Amino acid sequence: MAWRQMEFTDIPSREEFEQLTLDLLRRGITNSDRMRDEIRKDRQLILKKATGNWAQTPSDKFVHEHAWVLENLIVKKTIEKTTPKEYVLAHQ
Repeated sequence: MAWRQMEFTDIPSREEFEQLTLDLLRRGITNSDRMRDEIRKDRQLILKKATGNWAQTPSDKFVHEHAWVLENLIVKKTIEKTTPKEYVLAHQ
């Protein structure tokens, strides 16, 4: 599989993003940028710099969807945000 530009169809569902995020946290990857890098590297996808127009490009939507997953996991008390862009599994 060769590296290629990300397309909208490459963006994981929120459910898949959630599982990937929890797996990465269990492996000790706590930074949201690093999490996204790990996910895209596993899929050999080239991520362009996000512009902030959250649905305009596949890269923007990828970042946006992952951010929503992180927020949802916080609301569900599954993870905690320790500092900007840093997360840990919640103590249960």
